[in-house]
Amino acid sequence: MPRAALYDHTGGPDVLYIGEVPEAEPGPGEVVLRVRAAGLNPFDSKMRSGFVPLDAPFPRRTGSDVAGTVTAVGTGASYADGTDVAVGDEVMGRAAGAVAEQVVAAAAEVTRRPDGVSIEVAGSLWVAGLTAVSCLVTVPVSADDTVLVGGATGAVGLIVSQLAIAAGARVIGTANERNHELLRSLGVEPVAYGEGLADRVAALGQVTAVVDAHGREALDAGVALGVPVKRMVAIAAYGVAEELGTLEAEREARTAENLAKLADDVAAGRLALPIAASFPLDDVVAAYTALDESHDPGKVVVTP
Repeated sequence: MPRAALYDHTGGPDVLYIGEVPEAEPGPGEVVLRVRAAGLNPFDSKMRSGFVPLDAPFPRRTGSDVAGTVTAVGTGASYADGTDVAVGDEVMGRAAGAVAEQVVAAAAEVTRRPDGVSIEVAGSLWVAGLTAVSCLVTVPVSADDTVLVGGATGAVGLIVSQLAIAAGARVIGTANERNHELLRSLGVEPVAYGEGLADRVAALGQVTAVVDAHGREALDAGVALGVPVKRMVAIAAYGVAEELGTLEAEREARTAENLAKLADDVAAGRLALPIAASFPLDDVVAAYTALDESHDPGKVVVTP
């Protein structure tokens, strides 16, 4: 039987264990994947810890980002372009409970993995990449904009920054000073986060848009700098939409078609997503501990 990361009650990473799960069977429009990489996301930890309540029975599985090999295909399973999914296809996308050896995915939520995209990056791109795309659908930017990105060395922040630069915008990104050189290498102007952020950003010029990919510090700086609320968006500041009136990211942008575009950008060298650490399935506790505690740029990945 295949194995998966499971937990029987909420808590820290140490509640996770590896257990056997039933063989997956695809329903109509579904595929079964032999998982090769599953990127971890902060939202996974929020659900496991109970911070985000779930109405689901235990034991629960974890993870959603995935890359793998198709091993079974349900009736009517086709990609977004209408072509049929076939056994042996190498794909990337989203699947509930992805931190496992085997998983079922909706065919509409996977796309082919291009040559030139590593399995670790492919297995890490759905949540971070499509969240970044959604932010820039909510707050479009162009060569007329200077964008402040909060948490610019997190996965979402890195992708938002690169996409904004590709659109012609100037990007100022907050980060720990040890990661400033990485941002410079991507064309981002780094600035230290913490007290006095608004003053430091003001010294660099007038900001016209804010994407806060970490908390609310960049949003608060944007308010202090006079950025219109409709030109700000946040992904992790719970309740900030009500408090400041900021917009939520467009869910319509979270599609396999947009994932395929991001993957093509990675393959062509136009987009970089660093991998901070990679762990085997048996080390899932260490993997989630690294996710929760590390400040290294990029993604933590499990490779079953």
